Amino acid sequence: MEFLESIYKLEKVGDEFIKSNSEIVSIREAGGRFLKNNILCTKSLPAFDNSAMDGFAFNVDSKKLKVVGSSFAGAPYCNSLQSGECVKIMTGAKLPKGANCVIPFEFVSGGFSACEFELDREYKIHENVRKMGEEIEKGSEILFSGDELTPHSLSILASQGISYVCVYEKLKIGIFSSGNELKEPWQNANEYQIYNSNTTMILESLSSCDISYGGVIEDNKEAIESALTSDYDVIFTTGGASNGEADFMREILSRNGEFIINGIDIKPGKPIMVSKYKLGKEKIIIALPGNPIAAAVLLKILIIPFLRHISGARAHYLQPFVIKNNESFNKKNRVEAFLGSVVNGGFSVTSGYTSGEILPLFRSNCIAIFNSNVTNIQTNDEVKVLPFNPLWGISRSEYIN
Repeated sequence: MEFLESIYKLEKVGDEFIKSNSEIVSIREAGGRFLKNNILCTKSLPAFDNSAMDGFAFNVDSKKLKVVGSSFAGAPYCNSLQSGECVKIMTGAKLPKGANCVIPFEFVSGGFSACEFELDREYKIHENVRKMGEEIEKGSEILFSGDELTPHSLSILASQGISYVCVYEKLKIGIFSSGNELKEPWQNANEYQIYNSNTTMILESLSSCDISYGGVIEDNKEAIESALTSDYDVIFTTGGASNGEADFMREILSRNGEFIINGIDIKPGKPIMVSKYKLGKEKIIIALPGNPIAAAVLLKILIIPFLRHISGARAHYLQPFVIKNNESFNKKNRVEAFLGSVVNGGFSVTSGYTSGEILPLFRSNCIAIFNSNVTNIQTNDEVKVLPFNPLWGISRSEYIN
């Protein structure tokens, strides 16, 4: 399957599998979750006219001013100003009635200690004033269904006095490894066995989901089929996605499910399989390649966007940024993903690795994907790059070079 076709197929299936169940959680526990409902502004921001700096609040019709009081944040001056009167005011403090402008202390002879002074120039109405509702007015939509609750969106909720919020339930994800050669990091491995590193990478990449690790499945049909009937929304397996004699995953998915993806034309990562699985609870099965770089690349550019989609995320499209290529390199006539790093504001490809390695992932911080018709990337060519810490958008973006 062509790489772009695989993206479009996952997007279509994602619409069918979007989580519909929700729960109410404290905003202190809501980080990384996705809003179920739109949020309306119930308290204008700012909530009242206030000073943008320390100074004196007055009415622009006055020219000579006398200080009659002070206004602090949380302790406003409660009387109305008469003509020729002003108050000392601190940043964030409410403007008293009759005032419509603020002059900074440094522009007043005598500064903080001034009792009377004349204006140094003509001032405009609302100069150095933050107007009520200028950021957002009461009744406006401030957050939308599917918005991710980041530290910044949570601070918006807090500004509205919202302490509990309705969010989509977390995806229930099960992870199994496949391969008789695998040992867990806490076990002893002999010379023909390898430690299971892929599972750790997947677990950490999906930390915002409700994840369970089911261990290593034996390479036999009964064990694999039993694992795939577990009660999850999504099941990951690693290894067993190719056509080897002991790789039974394709046969089992063919018999009990419907393939969404059955291999794609990208290197690394060709042998991935994604299936709607019908045996037991309907779910998505994602069989990642066993090679670490292949598994990591597909997880970042294909699977995590899909999981965000079915988790209810409004922004689930990867967004690239464009930078100059630091040093020329060649590639074969195929769709290929290159690990790289942003160095001195440009893209530097990570060279000399195979898909079975691990260290190149640690030494990189981004991925660049090149179409089959791109075979030579010159120094200073513009390159679209996907960072390991993704940028998300609500619209599809063309990120293939």
